Amino acid sequence: MKSSLRPTSISDLNALSQFLAHAFDVGPDAPFLNPTMMAWKYWERRDDWTGPRSYVLERDDAIVSHAGLWPVTFGAGADAVHGIHMIDWASAKESPGAGLALVQRLATMFDFIYSIGGSEMTSKVLPAFGFVEYKRQWKGARPLHPIRQILTHQTRTWKLVPRLARNSLLAMVKDRNPYMGWKAIEIQPATISDERYVSRTVEASFTPRPPAFFEYLLRCPSTPFSLYGLMSDGGLVGHFVISVVRGQARVAGVWLREPVQESWTAAFSLARRTALGLKGTNEVVVFGSESPSRIAAAQAGFRMMPGPIVYMLDKLKKLSLSQNFQFQLADGDLAFLDSGLSSYWT
Repeated sequence: MKSSLRPTSISDLNALSQFLAHAFDVGPDAPFLNPTMMAWKYWERRDDWTGPRSYVLERDDAIVSHAGLWPVTFGAGADAVHGIHMIDWASAKESPGAGLALVQRLATMFDFIYSIGGSEMTSKVLPAFGFVEYKRQWKGARPLHPIRQILTHQTRTWKLVPRLARNSLLAMVKDRNPYMGWKAIEIQPATISDERYVSRTVEASFTPRPPAFFEYLLRCPSTPFSLYGLMSDGGLVGHFVISVVRGQARVAGVWLREPVQESWTAAFSLARRTALGLKGTNEVVVFGSESPSRIAAAQAGFRMMPGPIVYMLDKLKKLSLSQNFQFQLADGDLAFLDSGLSSYWT
């Protein structure tokens, strides 16, 4: 039976919502199916990417597979390398091979596809299609308000009492003094457009995200995002983004002019202090790839845990990233993913 691939539009909202609810076995009130959130993810204007951000595979005019796109571009002009991370990737239960068929189509349209974590089934399916284990992630967490956190914790067992004791100790860990007198202040995306901030080091260590990307994040209808500049006496030395989901402050990404271990430690410490001042936050979390950033997060007092694996499909071998390249929460939907319940890491 022949299938066809096409980008979706806002007119597909109802049909797509029903398909995803059935595919993921959730009710229509699941947070990721909120109509305004779906519109933002797939069809809201995004000036750093003008192409479609949602595709469906159809057979007999019925959706059998879907993938939302979270795009990224390295370089510019003829040398640009375009890639995607798939979000809300699903296939109809009646058409189990449709998901891979959709990936095959997308692989011909982009230079690379990466996947951060995912379900157990995803980790089995992707390598079979040619994805390779590219990076191992770490994650770290620090309680901010342990009592409030326990009162809203997703795990309601006898372990709450020892968890409260442990989290109270974690919350009291003292930060190191900010590196070279840095401070964090809330900024607007246009602040980071100064070309003096861009360097080869940054391009090699982080996903390049122009001001338009942060403008898009700040328009998220369901998850509040805030952008902060890291300032020294010499001006802007980096920036970070924090999102807040059900009491959890997520450091969605950190971009540094000089990503050395001392800079990472200062950035994580200042991000924690910033999160502490945000309304309703009970825990702060950070996330990155194995590198000096992991050591820095531990130095900043975060409880360290293993993170997911980043899988990569790069058949054309156009992508070349440094050993210390960071995949962060903002490189996928983990920065705003909402299960409908609290999802504390500690």
